[in-house]
Amino acid sequence: MMKTNTILQNLMKEVEINDYLELSRKSQVSELQFYRLENNLLDHIPLGVLKKIAQVFNISVTMLIEKLENIDDRDSGTKNEELTTSIINEYQRETISILESLLLQLPTFSYAVKNNPDLPAIRLLPLLEPLNKLLSSWEIDSIGKVGDIVTYNPQEHELMDYGDDDNPTQVEIRYVGYRQKDKLLYRAKVSPVTINNE
Repeated sequence: MMKTNTILQNLMKEVEINDYLELSRKSQVSELQFYRLENNLLDHIPLGVLKKIAQVFNISVTMLIEKLENIDDRDSGTKNEELTTSIINEYQRETISILESLLLQLPTFSYAVKNNPDLPAIRLLPLLEPLNKLLSSWEIDSIGKVGDIVTYNPQEHELMDYGDDDNPTQVEIRYVGYRQKDKLLYRAKVSPVTINNE
C-alpha cells in the first residue's frame, strides 16, 4: 500500500504546492495535522480540517479520505459504506454541536409555554440563534425578510395570490426564501402590493 505522505505529496504536486508550510497557508490548517496524516492518524483529524484540505486539492472530502486510506478495490464496497457512515456521523456531531443550546432549552421552553400560555413569545427568539448559526455555517442565506416590500423577481419570488395582477411591480414578503451560494433552495412567498398613485 502507498504511504500517506506519498499520497499527500502527489496531491500537492497536482496543485503545484511544494511543502507542508505552503499547504498549511493555503488551507488555513496547522502543519501538525499533516504530520498526523503521515502517521496514519486520519481518525484523529476533525471533518472540518479535512474539508479545508480537500478544497485546496479541488476534490471532495470523501475522495480525500479514500485516497488517504488507500482503499483497495477488492473491499471498497464495505469500506465506502464505513466511510460514508463515518462522514455522516461526524457531520451529525458537528450539527448537534451548533444546535446544542436549542436542543437543550427548547423542550423546557415548550413545557413552560404549555403551562403558561401568556408567556411572551419574544423569549423564544434567542433560542433560534443556533439555527441561524447553522444556516450561516452551511452558507445558506435568506431571501428577504418578512414584511419587506421589494421589487418582484420571478426567479426569487413565488406569488401566493395574484389578485388582479399576475406580474406585479412591488411585492411584500410573507415567507422568506433561501439560497445556498448561487443555488436557489426555496423561493420567497410574496403577495402583490397595491401602489396608490393618489
